This record gives sequence, C-alpha cells and structure tokens, in this order.
Amino acid sequence: MDVRILIVDDSAAVVEALTGILSLEGYQVESCGDGESGWDRLVAGVGRKAPLPDLLLLDLNMPGTDGLALLRRIRADERFDLLPVVILTVEADADTRLLVLEAGANDYLPKPVQPVELLARVRTLTAWKLAERLQQRRMEHLIEAGRILLSTLDLDSVLERVMEITMVEMDTEDAAIWLRESDGYLKCQAAFGSAAKQLVGMRMEPGQGLAGWVLQHKQSALVPDAQTDPRFNPKVDEEIGFHTRDLVTVPLLVRGTGTGVLQAVNKNQGTFSAADLAWMEVLAPLAAAAIASARLFQELRQRTVQLQQRTVQLQAQNEELDAFAHTVAHDLKNPVTSIFGYATMLESTYAELPEEMLLECLHTISQGANKMTRIIEELLLLAGVRKKAVEMGPLDMGSIVAEALQRLIGMIEESQAEIVFPDTWPVALGYGPWVEEVWANYVSNAIKYGGRPPHIELGAKVQSESTPPRVHFWVRDDGPGLSPEAQAKLFVPFTQLDQIGVEGHGLGLSIVRRIVEKLGGQVWVESEVGRGSRFGFSLPGEGG
Repeated sequence: MDVRILIVDDSAAVVEALTGILSLEGYQVESCGDGESGWDRLVAGVGRKAPLPDLLLLDLNMPGTDGLALLRRIRADERFDLLPVVILTVEADADTRLLVLEAGANDYLPKPVQPVELLARVRTLTAWKLAERLQQRRMEHLIEAGRILLSTLDLDSVLERVMEITMVEMDTEDAAIWLRESDGYLKCQAAFGSAAKQLVGMRMEPGQGLAGWVLQHKQSALVPDAQTDPRFNPKVDEEIGFHTRDLVTVPLLVRGTGTGVLQAVNKNQGTFSAADLAWMEVLAPLAAAAIASARLFQELRQRTVQLQQRTVQLQAQNEELDAFAHTVAHDLKNPVTSIFGYATMLESTYAELPEEMLLECLHTISQGANKMTRIIEELLLLAGVRKKAVEMGPLDMGSIVAEALQRLIGMIEESQAEIVFPDTWPVALGYGPWVEEVWANYVSNAIKYGGRPPHIELGAKVQSESTPPRVHFWVRDDGPGLSPEAQAKLFVPFTQLDQIGVEGHGLGLSIVRRIVEKLGGQVWVESEVGRGSRFGFSLPGEGG
C-alpha cells in the first residue's frame, strides 16, 4: 500500500507493536524515538530529502520535546498544514483530549492501542490522501495521454492507446470505443479485453443499448448493475458470450457533436465510482479530439489517393483522346485519301479505263478499306479493355497460341518466318481472347521487325520465388534490336519505330500493355542493338 506512517514514541515496545499491526495491513512504517528526531524527519520530507509521511502517530508524553510541543510546532508551520496527526497517550481524561484537539490533532488514541481502533483511525485519515494521490497520478497520466494521443494521426494507434489508458487507469475487464458511422449506426471500432475479438466490428442501431442512449442524449452513464438497467442491451452479451456486471459509458463529443462513446466494462475490484466517471469524462474530450483528427487525416489521405488515381485515369484518357485525334488526323487520313482519290478517278474516267486498271483501282480501294477497318477495330479494343470487366480463369495457353498463329498465317507464309515454341505451357490466369491478342501483336511485330527471314522463339517460365506465383511469357526475334531511347518509346499509343520496309500504325503494343495490366501483369522488353529483342509479359499463376 502506498501510504507512509511515521511513529514518534520513546517506547520501543509500543513502536514495535504498532509497526507490526500496520505492516500486516500493507502500510509503510518509520519511527523516531523522540520529538527532535521526529521534527528533523518531517523537515527532511518537505525538503524532498526523504518521502513525506502521510500520517503521524505522536506520543504525548516524551522526554525533551514532548508530543504537545511538537504538535504545536507542526501546526505553526504551513508546510505541514495537510499532515494528519493522531495523539497517543495513556491519559484518557476529557481535558487532555480537548487540549490536544485544540492544539491541532486530528484524532486521539488511548494506550494501550487497540488494533481495530488504530486501523479504523488510520484508514479514515489516510483515505483522502490515497484519493488525492490517485487523482494526481491520474491527472499526470491524462496529461501524458493527451500528449501521446495528439502526437499521431494514425487512427489505429490512437484507438489502441485510448484502450490501453482506459484499461489500466480504470482497472477493468474490458473497454471499447463505439464510433458513429455515416448511416447513424454505432460500430465497435476498437476493444480491449477478453471479448475484444468478438466485439470489434459489431454494429448497433441508432439509440440502441446503453452506448446508443449515451450518444443520443450526450450524457454519461454510471451503471452499477447493468442487467437491471432498462437501457442495457443484453443481446450484445448473448452474441459474444460475455456477462456485463457494471460499466461506465461517456460520450465522445467534438464541438458539441456526438461522434461515438467510450466504455469501461466490469471493474476488476469493486464497482465503478463517481471518481471513475469523472476521470473518464476528462479523458473523453482528449480521445474525441485525437480520434476526430485521425479520422479526418485518414479521410484526407483516402481522398488524396482517389484524386491521384483519378488524375492518372484522366491522364490516360487524355492520352487516348490525343491518340485518337492523331489516328484520325494521320493514320486514317492516308487510306481515306487513297480511297477518295481512286474513287474520284473511277467516277470521272470509268468508261475510258481498261479492265486491268479498273481492277487495280478496286483492289487499292479494298486495301484502304481493310486498313481503316483494322485501325478502327484496334481503337475500339484499346478503349474497350479499360472499360470491360472480365472473369479471370486458367488459360489453355497452347490453344491460345495456336489461334494467334492461325490469325497470322498469311504473314508467316509470306515472310517465311520460322517460329518455335514449347510442347507444353505452364498454367496462368487470365482472359483467353485478350491474351490471344497479346500473342498476335507480339508475334506480328517479331515478323515485321525481325530478320529476313525472321527466326522467332516463344517461351514461358514460372517465377515460383515470387509471392504470389507468376508466369513469364516472351517472344524473341532476331531483328536489329532496339536502342535504349527506342525502348523508352514502346508501349505508348501510336508510337511507330522507323524501320525500313515496315508498315504499321503503332497501336499494337499499347493494346498489349493495357490488356496485361488489366489482367494483373506487366510488360517489358529486353534488347540490344544488333542482337535482337525479347518482348515479354507476365500473368498471375495458379494460386496467385
């Protein structure tokens, strides 16, 4: 027990007896054998050279400075105004009692001292000291708690700290913080104690239970017997397998608006007191301010992330609009001009042209129309990948590669390309039609930009060391390779590398990048000038 008692008595037997009684009750006991040494001990206490006693048991009759003289000396010194003094004496007459009480004694005990009477006097006179010390300690902890709470903007850290402070200072079995959500419901945002796991995440309707009542009325509640209080909601105990005996609930208010409640449940020793309620009401504004600041910061951070994401999306859309304008202005202009020119010529000279010339004009018009169709289809695919939601599943990569190569059979035969690929493929997750488009673009580029004739290798490897597992796929060509500057321009809409004898409109790699990233993968290129290129993409593996 954190209570220190000083005995000033010249009788060693009395000191020994009193020390034995008080020590058994947990009191810290010191003693002095005369008035002067007792005074010196008290002076040392106020001078912080030794702990100041909380109670003085003073013998009235001592040689030298007796108890009455020492008592008057103590009461004449304002440093000892709050020191309780109990006089011990064999003189039990009324005059003596009146004399010591008028001199400033708080109480009087006749010798021989009875243990029960002694302990009753000690408890009475030190109770306020204990209460004062507890209140002082709690205020120091509150000041420290306020400093800690307001030093962080992480909501989880704030909630955890509030729970720890409440559990320790209130000496409770459980503590919880309920916060009001946008729909008015109360949600248990944090809890400590035996029922914490079951309690966190639970929601209550507005006004429901004691927590709802406290928030609705913005009033604290000290409930010594929860089971008989009509505001208490027993369904919470039933759901989490808990028994609430007593609890304290205080509102969390920010500028007069209720944002939630703080609860302490089941006092470990005794029941909650008015002092406990008062302490919670001091902690609540600190907690409310810290929680409000953390929630605001969290909301601002989320909005910032959303704005950043939206900015990236808008930038991508702007790039698409620029790319679309570029395509309409340049790539589509060429076939349209060709078609218009030949159609105009046919319109004016149809009857005069020989059959061979007519067929050549019609063929050129058909080629231009086909080119326009391919460009428009790829534009639609590029835009559609961003908007369309697809279901990922295991891919039969062998069949997908075969379909892609079949689409390119004309290019393959015309270029006499040699293409090699594995007999079996690792299983990856994706969307078949889109992955086929990736292979078709990579292989067609390898044919266009590869050697003459092109030698092309397709491959795959499982990256088992990554978590989650991923599968890397690639297409290797034997072309002239790419400089670092040229590589940096890849996968950007409508970038076409200057390669002699090669036609294209720059959409392919943009489509590849968008598809692969939408499927949760990445694209890349590895190349050195004069040593060919390897274009790759990754997809989630099974279990990823």
